[in-house]
Amino acid sequence: MKRLLLISISALLLTSCGAKKFLTSSTIPNEIGELNYFEPLSYIHYVEKGNKAILSDSLSNITFSRLDSILSNSKTTLPLAEKIILDNDSIKVRVENELGNLSQVINQRRKLDGIEVTPVIDSILKKNKQRFALAIVATGFGRRKGNYGRQVVKGAAIGILTLGMLVPAPIKSNLTLHAFIFDSEKNEITFYKRSMPVQKEPTDSEVINKQLFELFKGYFYENK
Repeated sequence: MKRLLLISISALLLTSCGAKKFLTSSTIPNEIGELNYFEPLSYIHYVEKGNKAILSDSLSNITFSRLDSILSNSKTTLPLAEKIILDNDSIKVRVENELGNLSQVINQRRKLDGIEVTPVIDSILKKNKQRFALAIVATGFGRRKGNYGRQVVKGAAIGILTLGMLVPAPIKSNLTLHAFIFDSEKNEITFYKRSMPVQKEPTDSEVINKQLFELFKGYFYENK
């Protein structure tokens, strides 16, 4: 189970470079009368030494809690209905793995045509007689205080040694959100977008809120 979770996280991180435009199917937003949503997922890493990032349960939980709260309080802006909570750990890991693989496939193809709803997610929606469902995944990392400055100095030193031909630029912190809308009736992905990563603390509520609503600008609304 742990190996499957690592695979899903890796797939999401590999596709975290961001997309300026969302991808959609032939279904228009007005057709989505009731949008149930999965409890959000959060994979936030922590950089303590050098540039080595380790998955942090505490940071992931903080980002999850704040993202979950924002979603719960956004039902006047987004057409959200009931939250789908996965109590079974085995099912949850399978859903996480499906989302990671989906993100990778979508970003390779750059279109939603021919990409079906994955088996476990499809079975959950059909079991609960739900047509549409939203899934939001947060990925990113934070750094220990003082780590960033040392990496900048180290990067400058390497730049001097290589006559400026190589200057690694460390990123202080990062947050990217991925959004999927599934349609179990048509067996397709209705919407997908990943936000442009921002170099802000991944646990900052204002940053999370802004990232979330940027995802659906031009789809559910023009501006927020």
